[in-house]
Amino acid sequence: MKSRVARAAEILQLDGLLQRKPRQLSGGQRQRVAMGRAIVRDPKVFLFDEPLSNLDAQLRVQMRVEIKRLQQELGTTSLYVTHDQVEAMTLADRLIVMNAGNVDQIGRPLDLYEQPATAFVAGFIGSPAMNLVPGRLDGNSIATADAVLPIAVPNGVQDRRVLVGLRPEHLDLASDGPLALRIELLERLGADTILHGRLSDGVRMTARTPGHFAPPLGDIARFAIRPERIHLFDPETGRRL
Repeated sequence: MKSRVARAAEILQLDGLLQRKPRQLSGGQRQRVAMGRAIVRDPKVFLFDEPLSNLDAQLRVQMRVEIKRLQQELGTTSLYVTHDQVEAMTLADRLIVMNAGNVDQIGRPLDLYEQPATAFVAGFIGSPAMNLVPGRLDGNSIATADAVLPIAVPNGVQDRRVLVGLRPEHLDLASDGPLALRIELLERLGADTILHGRLSDGVRMTARTPGHFAPPLGDIARFAIRPERIHLFDPETGRRL
């Protein structure tokens, strides 16, 4: 047992803290001690139930890296429960997205990002969340608000009402773009600026733009999007079309 404790302490970089009492440890160190207890038991599977939820933002990032490194080093299957999609995307080899007790989709993180099976998955994976805008499929185009967007229609899908999925990072600034967003709020993040606003019919939309872009509130910013970047969902069931 002593050798197991020493090995766990080395893996988690706790070698110099073994003589300390719990109250003398930081939040991140206590989390690592909890993982160390599990490592000592040499389990077949690790279960993490929102282990980072009570930590501050900087410590969450640090511990997320620690958990990823630990899993890679030990090679032990881990089941990680979280409501944080950034944790899910960065830690998982495979994701299971649950909605009201049901499994909406299982797959690799990038597959869920690029091909979400439901509107719920589309809204959960990605930050900021995917815009979901009511529209109508008419031939080879989508009509939404006062915009008409060309699209490659999925096989077997007829003209109908749809829920149009547009990721904020896939919206391209274009002076003659079909999507006109009236700016209500800016989030300046340095490398990026997140625009929040409304289309002409009042539907809210978010766009990720370069950090230097900072239009006055109330201005209209116009956007285009490539047809292959548009997602379609059934407005009744939420399933992907």
